[in-house]
Amino acid sequence: MQESTLTTSFGSQPLPLEHRLTLYKRLLAHDHSRAWWRFLNAVVRGGLSGLCLRGGLHLVSFLFGLIVKWRKQQAAKGLNFLSKLQDTARYAAFLATYSGAFVAVDEGIAALFGKRRPNDRHTSLALYILLRGATLIIRCGNKPDAPAAVRKALTPTRWKHGDTALMCVATSQILYSWIMMPHTLPSTYIKFLNRHGGRQQWHYDAARELCERAGKPLPPTPYKSLQHTRFKTYQGTCPCEVLHPGQSCDTFMLNFFPGAYLRALPVYLPVYLFPALLVHRKRLLDPKLAPDIARRAALGAMRSSLFLSLYCTLAWRGACVGFQHSNAASGKLLAMTCWTGGLASLAEKKSRRMELAHYCLARAMESCALCLTSWGYVRGNRLPKRIDVVIFSAATAAIMHCYSDSHGKHRDVFKSKYLNVLDFVFGNTGDSLLSW
Repeated sequence: MQESTLTTSFGSQPLPLEHRLTLYKRLLAHDHSRAWWRFLNAVVRGGLSGLCLRGGLHLVSFLFGLIVKWRKQQAAKGLNFLSKLQDTARYAAFLATYSGAFVAVDEGIAALFGKRRPNDRHTSLALYILLRGATLIIRCGNKPDAPAAVRKALTPTRWKHGDTALMCVATSQILYSWIMMPHTLPSTYIKFLNRHGGRQQWHYDAARELCERAGKPLPPTPYKSLQHTRFKTYQGTCPCEVLHPGQSCDTFMLNFFPGAYLRALPVYLPVYLFPALLVHRKRLLDPKLAPDIARRAALGAMRSSLFLSLYCTLAWRGACVGFQHSNAASGKLLAMTCWTGGLASLAEKKSRRMELAHYCLARAMESCALCLTSWGYVRGNRLPKRIDVVIFSAATAAIMHCYSDSHGKHRDVFKSKYLNVLDFVFGNTGDSLLSW
């Protein structure tokens, strides 16, 4: 192999000699015979699976038509063996190619980078997609032509601010876990909340320790989390005295908000700026269109920054109301009061509120499940080893039901941008699939 073909991913410089030798040794040491037979096995299995599934479906449909004695015209249509055979062959070829490509890529990665697979789970992502699928199913049930009983049962899903209610429920679980059980949230998520919470780490540790002491018959003693702070002799029970000393809760909220907004701007400016540069790069060169695109991107970033800053501000204010009312702290009290942060979603556009609710609810559901496991209410060994795969499979089934069942009758429940992506992935022209 020529040296010029082995380049780094960041430029045209060739890979160092020792890296090339390492890759070459790995390729030589790989079991090529086993990989080849695995590839052939996957291709054959995929083809046979497609043959049995699609061919069996056509065969059952034909036999069922003969049993119930359809009209002769319908029976004649069912006897179009050539078209059915072609459809079966295409489906078998698709599954064979899909299986072979997957195995080939998997063996290539194993040959170059080793056979060790990561043990990462993607439960949050699977839950998010499941919620999206459930939303599509609910939209199908809310359509005017849906059965009356189904529409009546789904009445709560048509509430005007149901998305905000979901956001409040998710906020209660997420912020409880952030303070009381941070191990149930990803470390990156904890860092994000720590930064936008606007306090130092010892503030959060002190709030957790105060809540954990609630209801325990312990004598008043200094808190371990405050030993290296100016509150090392503090023995009170209200976290407000530590979180914002010398300030009332209202004054703290008013002083907290400007800093929270400045912390949120760097988060959302790239979210709106980069897509605008990529998607509207040609329009940005037009002097007539560029100002409007820039204005919309700036307004979107400002609105979303307002949401995040209000989210943190209202969450702290809700917790302060509970702490001041009871002059104490506990995990239950924290969960019952910090939901007010979810009201910040009202600052966002209506089209984005459900997106935010889906994302936060997926994270909250995973955290809640881990909390129940930690408390002993759920035994992890009784659940499937890859529960994320099970959830993802159910989510995919729900989405594909809405996408292709009933000859594409329910395609209108998708937003256009998601429908365009699915059409591109599955090679559909965007029609209603009446030929299926």
